[in-house]
Amino acid sequence: MKNEDTHVRKYFFPSIGVDTGGTFTDVVIVDVNGNVAIGKSATTPKKLEDGVLNALKDACEKSNFTLDNVLPRAMSFKQGTTIGTNIMINRNGAKTGLITTKGFEDTLHFQRGGGRVAGLQESEIRHQAVCRKPEPLVPKSLIYGVTERVDCFAKVIIPLNEEEVVAAVKELVGKGVEAIAVCLLWSFANPVHEKRIRQIIKEIAPEVYVQISSEVAPVIKEYGRMNTVAIDTYVGPPMIKWYEILAKEIKSRGHDHELLTMQAWGGVMPYSEMSPIGTINSGPAGGVLATKFLAENLGFKNVVATDVGGTSFEASVIAEWRPVFHHEPLIMRYRVETPMVEIRSIGAGGGTIAWADDSGRLRVGPVSAGADPGPVCYQIGGTQPTVTDADLLLGYLNDDYFLGGKMRLDKAAALEAYKELGTKVGMDPIEAAAGVFDIQNAHMSDMLRGVVTQRGHDPKDFVVFCFGGGGPLHGSSYGKELGFSKIYMFQQSSVFSAYGIALTDIESYVNYFEHHQMPIDPEVLSSIYKELEEKAYAKMAKMGYDRDMVDINREICMKFGRQVHIETIPIDKKDHYTIKDVEKIYNDFLEHYQKVYGEGAGFVEAGVEVLSYVVRPSITSVKPMLPKHALGTKSSKGALKGKRPVYFSEYGEFRETNIYDYDKLTAGNVIEGAGIIETSTTTMLILPSQVATVDEYLNVVIEG
Repeated sequence: MKNEDTHVRKYFFPSIGVDTGGTFTDVVIVDVNGNVAIGKSATTPKKLEDGVLNALKDACEKSNFTLDNVLPRAMSFKQGTTIGTNIMINRNGAKTGLITTKGFEDTLHFQRGGGRVAGLQESEIRHQAVCRKPEPLVPKSLIYGVTERVDCFAKVIIPLNEEEVVAAVKELVGKGVEAIAVCLLWSFANPVHEKRIRQIIKEIAPEVYVQISSEVAPVIKEYGRMNTVAIDTYVGPPMIKWYEILAKEIKSRGHDHELLTMQAWGGVMPYSEMSPIGTINSGPAGGVLATKFLAENLGFKNVVATDVGGTSFEASVIAEWRPVFHHEPLIMRYRVETPMVEIRSIGAGGGTIAWADDSGRLRVGPVSAGADPGPVCYQIGGTQPTVTDADLLLGYLNDDYFLGGKMRLDKAAALEAYKELGTKVGMDPIEAAAGVFDIQNAHMSDMLRGVVTQRGHDPKDFVVFCFGGGGPLHGSSYGKELGFSKIYMFQQSSVFSAYGIALTDIESYVNYFEHHQMPIDPEVLSSIYKELEEKAYAKMAKMGYDRDMVDINREICMKFGRQVHIETIPIDKKDHYTIKDVEKIYNDFLEHYQKVYGEGAGFVEAGVEVLSYVVRPSITSVKPMLPKHALGTKSSKGALKGKRPVYFSEYGEFRETNIYDYDKLTAGNVIEGAGIIETSTTTMLILPSQVATVDEYLNVVIEG
């Protein structure tokens, strides 16, 4: 008990979660009692650590603490970010070269049969004649082939020609590359040649960043594997540089554990061992985990998570209590071989720019003004009209109460920007702003429809959670359009991803590739997992966590013979497996496969193959407390803070609309639309035909 008391005193704040977005940086601090403090600040693109510290200071001030008091007493500091995503969008990563097996230098450029349309929306795919493949991150001039060959059974057929490797490295260095990716055929079965190439690179050019595919993506399928290591290498140097700066900053302020980075597969790991590609979509992945946590507490097994940020709109599905994972996701139209929470994304955020095309049609996105220069109404350099500017002109946003009054919005500047746009499209400024709002909502609805229905789901069987700074403002529109049973908005909606990152368990990932035909020898299975678990414990020890704090979960990746779809299933943890255990694994795989692809989809006659083995070590984090309140009066008059003119498409004009203070609402209050609820960090919109109820957890639930 004495040790526990000491532990509690030392780590009074077991978790700090941070989400560095394109426009704002969010922080959530959870103490040992589950109390939550939230902070928000503008992202600072030129010096991202400043945005993190500013948001952290904001959260500390709200709970009467200081940075120097919180950081030394924090057990974990978990950082999620959109840096990798922004690097991909802006194409400003490291200058990257690639070394591969001779004869396969064009793999990135050939792509797959669906490469021409991968990641495109239906409206774009209709015009296949003008569809273009995405330009690979590594140009042909920086791709070199070397003589070598390993077969699928891990046998070296042709030795590595080291003279060719040396020549390739010297030429790449001469061309000014900052990073080199290495991807050889069947290297995941036997990585000896890739490891030797890395060693040669380090001997010739120790300053060059190197990644090898057998460590980044030790799985079959060379195109996806090559994409994965290319992207990981491309975003790695700037990502690692920033994490090193942030780690040094928080260490200087007393934080004594290694900085942890959120990964898109749903866990956190030390930044020194992170997979840079895993940080892409790591912020939205936090939002999915927050959705899962709240859905379980609210009793919803089917939920669609929607995140409207400053630059993008993301959506993900939780079906039958489980987030949907994708083992071959797309990143900016590039197919990769790394597990991620399945998140669809389009350029549709608050900073999305509205414009007129050559024919004078009103268009919205996908380009964003981001944090710098931002929307026109922020008055920090933005000159092009954005969705946020439209929201302000239509009366949805309060120009005197943005970020709780910390930032004043310039409505006159937004109006001038929309006058110019209106002239181009033949509309007055308000008509143009209303058009932008409707088009933005239509983009979101179209994407959501695909996310839900493509997997055979009916939106009526789902509730939708609306988060991100703009989710509660737009959610009532896309929620109504798709017919979700209920639309949920939360007090912590604007920092939802940071909230999910804070509650995320500390988790790592260890895997091993070796091909086996089922039924596998139980002794071999036992031996593989025993060795993997020791590696997992060692990884957690490097983070500073004792063995007795760590939980272990096991997974196995399998497929049918002559079929390409690889599925991962959990398996029981045992010291020694028996033939009955192997039979259970086989039957569990059959059951899982039929649930995913339909009965009879598996090619049972071709047998089942095991491709890789996974161990996930984890430490359970303290979860935020969810205080429950007794339901009281339906009247919401006590929270009414005034009225203002608000534009609604249903009316085609402005109408005086009730404005409510969220902090004064109580459980059981009912608001009949139209109405607006303001919090210090977001705005909730209730459409004229909708009714909002405050539940016992003070969530706002919209129906109609």
